[in-house]
Amino acid sequence: MMEVPETGEIGQKMRALYARASETKFISTSEIAAELEPLFEKHGYREHVAGEPQRILLLHDDGVGDFINCSPAIREVRRAYPDAYITLVVFQPGYAMAATCPYVDQVIADERKCDWNDPLALFGWYARLAQKLLPMHFDLSFHFTVYGSLVLLSYLSGAARRIGYAPEHGMLPGPFPLEAVRGFVTDPVPTIPRGTHSVYRYLPLIESLTGKETEDCRPEIWTLAQETEQWRARLGKAAPDALWIAVAIGSTDGRRHYPAASYAELFRRILEEEARDVRFLLLGGPGDQADGEALAGALPEHRVWNAVGQTNYRGSAAALSCCRLYIGNDTGLMHAAAAARLPVLTPCCYPADRPMVTNAVPIVHYPYGVPAVLVRPAHALPECQDSDDIWGCAMKRPHCITQVTPDLMLRGYHLLNEWIRQGRSGLFCIYEMENPTHDGTVTAVEHLDVDSFENIAEK
Repeated sequence: MMEVPETGEIGQKMRALYARASETKFISTSEIAAELEPLFEKHGYREHVAGEPQRILLLHDDGVGDFINCSPAIREVRRAYPDAYITLVVFQPGYAMAATCPYVDQVIADERKCDWNDPLALFGWYARLAQKLLPMHFDLSFHFTVYGSLVLLSYLSGAARRIGYAPEHGMLPGPFPLEAVRGFVTDPVPTIPRGTHSVYRYLPLIESLTGKETEDCRPEIWTLAQETEQWRARLGKAAPDALWIAVAIGSTDGRRHYPAASYAELFRRILEEEARDVRFLLLGGPGDQADGEALAGALPEHRVWNAVGQTNYRGSAAALSCCRLYIGNDTGLMHAAAAARLPVLTPCCYPADRPMVTNAVPIVHYPYGVPAVLVRPAHALPECQDSDDIWGCAMKRPHCITQVTPDLMLRGYHLLNEWIRQGRSGLFCIYEMENPTHDGTVTAVEHLDVDSFENIAEK
């Protein structure tokens, strides 16, 4: 996009601010506002451009699973502003899926090739990204995540109104603390959602403007019809009457990574006892290929399709939408499976003997709206016994989750199938606990009543 005169002047000022911060090693957000605000006023950024449709900017810079759970809010923005020109800026991993979103007119990838924990580098990166956004003269900006850095980008975009969470209600730690970015939010919204799941954390931003509570909160995945049809044809040709189970073996966080050998043992046990023609579709990214090959090699060749590393998130979502069940790690594809209405079985790294903090992952990021069974380790390993980490396990490698046995996962598989037969939904956890009257252990089954927890954005 060519630089127009006013964005050139504003861009020059941003570069000067960045150069000054690089020299002093200090970023003053009040100085940024003091020097940019007169230029925004001068060039009409605080007024709607006459004769133009309303222009809206949506910002989301979190993981793919979080982006999927933001889909109801994106849908609501389009419903509330049917004639607006909507631009979505999304973190690179979610770009392929965002590119097919029917509710926006333009998608821009934030590749963020800098250290997120370095505020100076992030300021420079966002100042450059803002050059793509300034010519669009946004009337509204929604920053859907609660990081101060995204609030900064919202301001640098030139948007006249910037709708975000009131910092005192929900700003998460990051390179830009809440005090630094407080003045950049024109329409602060308290985070008082009506439920605990993360889908409800995004909705208050748009509901604060419409004054209406969202009725349809179900997340969506956006795929290409031809990709879905291709996968349906492939799987149908390979085994037309099979029960295809989608398996996601990867994770960006090592503590959620269940060992491939344990999955292999679980799947062998399922094949031994199932009368149905069960097949496994393996999904994951390029970094998961070694595990994919190991898992595929441990199972009968005709029972497994190894697609690990062969497609992006959107293609993987299209593939799993053709399956009937999801067994896999707590990752973005787990949320894609829930959005595709697949029942979910997942090993969980949150030990059963650890108290759940109000922002605990099983409470806030469980598979939404489907029957789901989380299989938990009974006890925290010594390094995690005093942790209040939202994941329960404090390590960044496979740790507490390694205590979840294939046998316990198999019991979770039986439980999930029973809920499916009964037509039940909701979140259930199972774990092993000591039998108080006899030697050995028993399997505990717990319905996790997520509505009993207060939803707050900080621990």
